[in-house]
Formats: sequence, structure tokens, C-alpha cells
Amino acid sequence: MSDDLCTLCLSLSTTIHEAFTDEAEATPLSPLWHKTLGEVHTSSFTCRFCAIVIKGWSQSRVVQVERATLEADYDAEHPPADLHRPIHEIPAYRNEAELEISLEKLPRYLDDGRRLTNRWAVVCNCNVKSSTSFDVHPSLRAHLNLARLDGEGDTEAADRDAVFAPQELRIGQATLEAEPGAETGQDINVVPLVSASPLSKQSLTLAKTWLNKCVDEHGRTCQPLDKPVGWMPSRLIEVFPGGDRIYLQEKKSIDSDGHDQDDRFVALSHCWGAGGTPFMTTRKTLALHTHEGIEISKLPQTFRDAVILMASLGLRYVWIDSLCILQDDPEDWAREAAQMTDIYRYAHLVIIGANSPRDTLGFLSSREAPNVVPLPPPPPTSPSSSRTTTNIKLCLQLDDRDWTYSWKSTENPDHLRNEPLSSRAWCLQERFLPLRALQYGTRQAFWECNTIRANEDGEAVGQNILSMQRNHVSRLAKTANVKKTVFSKGTWRPADREVSGGCRYNWVDWYWMVQDFTARDITKATDRFPAVAGLAREVVRIRSKNDHEAMREMPGEYMAGLWKSGVLEGLFWCRAGPERLLEPTKEHVAPSWSWASVVGQVQFPVYEWYEKRAAWKSNVLDFEPLAEYVSHSLELRDHDPCGRLAGGTLTMRGPLVPVTKIKARQEKEPPLNDVYGLAPSRSEVTDGVYRLQTERNGCIWVEGGTDFPSSDSQIDTDGLAAMLLIRVPHVLDHGFVDYRFGLLLKRLDDGCYQRVGFIDGAIMKETGLPFFKSFEVVGYPRPYEEGDMDDVRRDRRARRHNDLALDPLRLEKKEVTIC
Repeated sequence: MSDDLCTLCLSLSTTIHEAFTDEAEATPLSPLWHKTLGEVHTSSFTCRFCAIVIKGWSQSRVVQVERATLEADYDAEHPPADLHRPIHEIPAYRNEAELEISLEKLPRYLDDGRRLTNRWAVVCNCNVKSSTSFDVHPSLRAHLNLARLDGEGDTEAADRDAVFAPQELRIGQATLEAEPGAETGQDINVVPLVSASPLSKQSLTLAKTWLNKCVDEHGRTCQPLDKPVGWMPSRLIEVFPGGDRIYLQEKKSIDSDGHDQDDRFVALSHCWGAGGTPFMTTRKTLALHTHEGIEISKLPQTFRDAVILMASLGLRYVWIDSLCILQDDPEDWAREAAQMTDIYRYAHLVIIGANSPRDTLGFLSSREAPNVVPLPPPPPTSPSSSRTTTNIKLCLQLDDRDWTYSWKSTENPDHLRNEPLSSRAWCLQERFLPLRALQYGTRQAFWECNTIRANEDGEAVGQNILSMQRNHVSRLAKTANVKKTVFSKGTWRPADREVSGGCRYNWVDWYWMVQDFTARDITKATDRFPAVAGLAREVVRIRSKNDHEAMREMPGEYMAGLWKSGVLEGLFWCRAGPERLLEPTKEHVAPSWSWASVVGQVQFPVYEWYEKRAAWKSNVLDFEPLAEYVSHSLELRDHDPCGRLAGGTLTMRGPLVPVTKIKARQEKEPPLNDVYGLAPSRSEVTDGVYRLQTERNGCIWVEGGTDFPSSDSQIDTDGLAAMLLIRVPHVLDHGFVDYRFGLLLKRLDDGCYQRVGFIDGAIMKETGLPFFKSFEVVGYPRPYEEGDMDDVRRDRRARRHNDLALDPLRLEKKEVTIC
């Protein structure tokens, strides 16, 4: 083991043993270690510790570059020459940076059932002495958790097939006598390394401890207080103690049993896999599954794994969608899909098999423990040798979770973001709705309830109860129909963020959820609304005083994936990136104005427009609404107001301007020559320039894009118009630039309009010679008073910058119906 470490890291290992047995809060280790990153890199070819530190710093660098790019910390047209070089090839890091390494004790403020008062970590920082944001040389950080290698707890792996032997399948009688933390060596207060098998006694005991602690101690916070007494889904799978079969049970037959009814049930969230799940209930197999049951040995592995957990957790009923819904009966499917919200909210526990891409593989497979460095025991002469239990072996493991997620999410990281389940659209609401969830990732298990979030590797943190963000749905509801919008007077700053990772503006969390949802795969496009219907109902329920009031409000507020009180923000969507093309759905799913009418990831640019396009003006500009909601109507396919649609229209009142000509977008950003200043950056996803024929101002040009761009097709301008929804005046000292957002609409034979694209750009004019035309951004003059912009900055409540740049077009508004 010592042969895997360089001389300096071997000495470091001895110091670590001495430091944590002395319970020091923090122990500097820098004097004992390498002096430059270049030395660490050279040593990394033979030293495992140095190698994972370099890996951690490299991952840190990737995130820092991503952040600098998004925040426009450097000139995108002339980026730093070393922006994407390996860290050991960047002189500022390799030779000049100062290294800091220390062993730190991290308190655990919450008890998740393990008798651990703290966690230990070795933190390695690489700090550049002098740097500017334009250089993009921020400090690098590698975080290595200290853990125990206990032998039994680390290597014990149960045989999944053996669990199905009748003498082993005993509900509530699983052999899990040991309490977490009772293993040898607990006196040194270090969490064990995550077991290689999720079926080990260590892992199964921890899962049971999490559930029992939540049930016994978290009280009303983790209970569905509105759950009707005895409520259960229409069908459940019953697992009998000692049996080799499971049985599909109708709720009415469970109710008729009468005595000792246990209405607790588990719900399973899983990936069916390409081509669907290999095992399901149909009208033909319903009686067979009910009366004769299903042999456990014939189930796909994911279902068998769920039964294993049922046995270890002492529960009797489980709901699995493909077995409890008749998959070939549209009426049964629609009825049961409408109950999905209650099923996942009222479940005693939701098991999430996040790591499995299909049911045939299961989610309780053996797990790897990457980036682990075993530490040799201290020498006999070391003071810590006499204080350390002889059979305790320590190791360090690189904590790379922070680097696998976007920097925006570090306050509330999503540990399942890169798991196969997170690529499935249906699984998003199955993740958001539960009050208790046991989640199985590739490397470890996670626990989430309304009180705590815990990891198998020892982390435990509290949900943000003070800000009413106990779970994912609460975060969605927090910005639902709030007074502060992107059109509000006052400062609009990209830094104005909450712990939830979102800016505090109306419906921002809902529409960011939609961005995530549309990036996921879904087998049937017609399932898109049912797959978020539960979230919509929950948002309304949380905002309402009771369920009856919520259901009365639902039809008028929620409309085809948008919200009436956030209709302008929700109407202005487009594809998420230049390479992420959208496609029309093969059958009718939603009206053209809804994001659900297309296949592919969409974005809602108004919420991040300042960050990406005009960060230097983020505290002085206001969005200004140009259109307003009039009415809408929806034709439901089912009885669910949040479910599938047969049709729908939306009537808006706003400027409607004919499009008379379309040209390709020029390669370079159009310059601003009329006034001195810098215009906002243009959109990455526009693909054309559209000439709008106004009545008062003649022709203007503005960039936009089609929803389904194609090199071999061009939109005919006959009946084509732009409905302008929003403007942003970009105010400069002696003038302003006028920015417009809107929809490209095509008039149909019945007089309604259909969305075909979007408008996103500054008002421009065509210049140059007749045979060589180009575009410039129009700079409008404005009345100028000495210090007027400073006056606005001092008192934003009395006057806005918009007041210094009134709408130069003053277009007439018309009522337009979009289908």
C-alpha cells in the first residue's frame, strides 16, 4: 500500500492519522507536501494521492471555465490563450500558484440515524497569487473525504438470487440486527466507505434506519396531511412473507379483508428501457396476475430488486406502473394516470432506481468506488498508533459530486442529474412529488424527505424549511404567481438568486423545470402533459388554501403547460441551442403556442437574458410588456384539466406587424454606429432577419428564428406576421437601442394564426450599396439631461431607465387568436 504513495504523501498519511484521532478542528498539512502544482503533476504518475488531487483540480478548472464563460468574464472573440489547456500546462498554476492543504473536521448538524457527529476531509487548494477575471485563473479545489475500509462492510455482497429463497423472503424479518455506526471502530467517528454491494448488511441497514427515523421522528413535516384515511391506488402488488410469487390486488379486495389493513405502500420509479418494459399487465393477463400471481423469478431484475427492498424494509404493497395499469386499455390508462399525483405523494416510500437504464438490468448491482487511496497505518512509533483500533483501515476518496453538476446548482445539488433515470421525462415528476424517497445512484444510495437529504457516504443536510423549500415541488410553488416579475420596477440582477438556484421572478422555477423536462426522452409525445400534470396540480394545491379552491382555479390559470399570470414569459420560448433543433410532434399534442407542440429542448430566454446578453446593464434595464392576455380555450381529451389535449386557442392583444421579406442572418454581429455605446449580444439561435412593415415608421428589420429550420425550405411571407410581446430599451448616455421579443405567426384559412417561429433582436436598418447590403443596429436619440441616468440609479422607484427611452414605434394593438 505504501508503494502507491510518494515519500511526501506517505508522511502526510501519518500526520492525518494523528490529527483526526486528536479531534483537531483543522490541521494545516502544507509544510509537509509539494510546493508547486508542477511537482504534484510529476509525482502523479507514480503516486495515487497526487493523481486524484490533480484529477480534482482539473475537474474544478472545467467548472470555473464554464462559469467564466456564462458570466462573460472574458472577451469571447479573443479568449485567453490557455483557456482550455490542461492545468499542468498553464504557468500561473504549474509554477506560480500557492498550494494549501489541510485536514478539516466538518460538523454534521443533522442526525440521519448514524452515530456520527462530524465528517473528515482533506482539502487541497491551488491559489493563483495575482490574477484578474479576464485571465480566468481562479483558485482550484480538490475535496477528499476520509472514510473507513472495514472489510466486511466494504466487501460483503449478497447474492440477489438467494434472496428469493422462501426461507429468506420474510417481510419485516430481514436479518439486519446491527445498527448503523455499531461496527468496530465507531469510536474514531469516521464514516465507512460506501459498500460495494447495495445488498450488504451495512447498506440495507442504513436504508431501513433512514425510513424508520423519518417515520418515527419527523412528524407532520414528512406526512401527507391531506391523505384520506385508507386511501390506496386502484391496484397494488402484494408481496407475501415466505412466498415465491407476487399478486396483483384490486383495492376493493384489499378493503374487503377488513382485519389489520395496512394501507402503507411503496411506489417504484424506474426506466422501462428501449422498446418498453418486458413485463406488464394487460386486459388479457389481468385475471392471471390477480388469481395465480406472478413468479418472482420471472420478473425483470428491476422488479425483483424492488421486492428485495420490500422484504428488508418490512412493507407489503408496492405500486409499479406497468403492472398496476392496464397497458392496452386507454380508458384505464387515462383514469390511473390522473391519480399519479396522489400515488407518488401518498406513498409511504418511493424507491427510485436511478442508475438503471432498463428494467432487465436492475438497480441493486455491485458498485465501484473510484478515486480511492488507501492510507497505510501509522508506524508503531507514532503516537496515533496506540489510539487507533488496529483493524481500522482508512482511505481518502475524491468527492467529485460538485463537479458533475452545473455551477448554478452547487447550493442545492442534484445528485441524480447524470443518472439514466434523469433522461426520462416521466421520471421528473416521480422525483419531485414524493415526501420520502430512497434513491439508488451509480455509486451510492441517497435519502430525500421533507426534513433531510442524506448520502450513503455520510453527508446529511437539512431541507430549507425557513424559505418553505422542503422539497422540489415547494421550490416550484415558491415563484408561482408572485408579484415580482421580469416587468417589475426595481433592480433586476443575475446575482439576485436564492438557495433554490433561481432568480426571484414570477414562474421562473416552473419554466426552468420545463427546460429540464423537454431535454428528456419520452416514448409517446401525447404523454407530455400527463407527465407534468401532477406537478401543476401540486403547485396549485400548495398555493391554495384547500383542494376544492385549487380545483376551481386550475382550469383558468394553467393552460397547456403555461400559466395565465406568466403568459408572456411562457409564450416566448425557442430551441435551447444552435445545435439542438426542434421537430414537430407526429400527432397533435398541444396548440402551436405551447412548448409541448414541439419535440426537443426549449429555453425561456427572458429569465437569463441579462446574464447572457447584456450583463453590464443588468441593474438598469426593465422588460416592458407590449401584449396582454385576452382569453383561451382548451379541448380536453380526458377529464383531467392538466392532461392530454385535443385542441386549444389563445387570444392575445398586441402589436401585429406584417413580415414582407426574409434574409439570412449575417455572420458578424451588426454594429451600432448611430450612438456611442455597446449593443446587447444577439441570440445564438436566430437564423434570419425579418423585415417588418409598420404603418408609422416604415420598414424595420429584426432578427428571429423559425421553430423548425431547414436548409431546403423557406417560410413564405404570404400571411406571415410578427406579434411583438416584449421590448427592452437599452439606454445609453445619448441614445438607446430598442430590443424586441415576439412570435412569428402564419395566418390560416379560418383567420386564426399558427406559431412558426420567434423574434429576438434589436431593431436594425439595412445599409450599404445596392449590390452589397448589410445590417446595423438602430440607435435612437433621446432627450438628454445632465446626470439623468445617475438620478435613475439613485431612485429606481421614482423613475426607470425606460422613462428615458419611450417606445419609438408606438404600434397599434390588435386581438389575435393563435391555435
